[in-house]
Amino acid sequence: MSNTSDFISNLASKLGRPTPTEPPPQVELSVPQYRLSNTEERVSIFMQNWQALGGKGAIVRSADETLQCLKAWFGEQPITWFKENSQALLAWDTLPTIAESAFSSLNWPLTRYSQSAFDPRDRYSIAANAELGITGSDWGISLSGTVVVKSDPLRGRAISLLPPRHLSFIESTQIQDNLFNVLEEVAALGSPPAAIEMISGPSRTSDIEMDLSIGVHGPIEVYVIVIDH
Repeated sequence: MSNTSDFISNLASKLGRPTPTEPPPQVELSVPQYRLSNTEERVSIFMQNWQALGGKGAIVRSADETLQCLKAWFGEQPITWFKENSQALLAWDTLPTIAESAFSSLNWPLTRYSQSAFDPRDRYSIAANAELGITGSDWGISLSGTVVVKSDPLRGRAISLLPPRHLSFIESTQIQDNLFNVLEEVAALGSPPAAIEMISGPSRTSDIEMDLSIGVHGPIEVYVIVIDH
């Protein structure tokens, strides 16, 4: 066939139909969007879905509540971790104020990712040997119980991927209804990030004989603290 018109004419003749001269009218699709009425409802459903996927979560309103939450989840484990690895807790350079205050009160020193080593390749090794990666979050998705994190040179994706445990903090107002809302926020940035992580519970894979394995490609335990001012 020499061109598109010849191809369509030949196809129409094979089907015993007249050759179309105009494109068919467009069919408008109206897909209902998942919408929630307020932040409280978004947080509640986000937490339900996050926990249903195997994550642990809590809603806090103060540094003291955050401290109590961390103690309930991790107990005295960090003290044991520090005996074997002084860089057991690896974190973003900057965390929400509530998080910084809670870790300071617990006297659990944080290793800042971008300052942990000059060579980025050495940082990957530090992340792989850490016990807990600690990050903030850019958005959450209520519909799927998902934490969304955009990449940044001062953050390091390795923090949420390589340690066996990942803890994230998110402001309640950053939780969106659905993925479409988050993608709108990303588009509004103008210059898109190099990568976006969407975390929905612990790492899962069933590639081998459909046998579900947890923690093969990422953390085996995931925690989220929603900061509700």
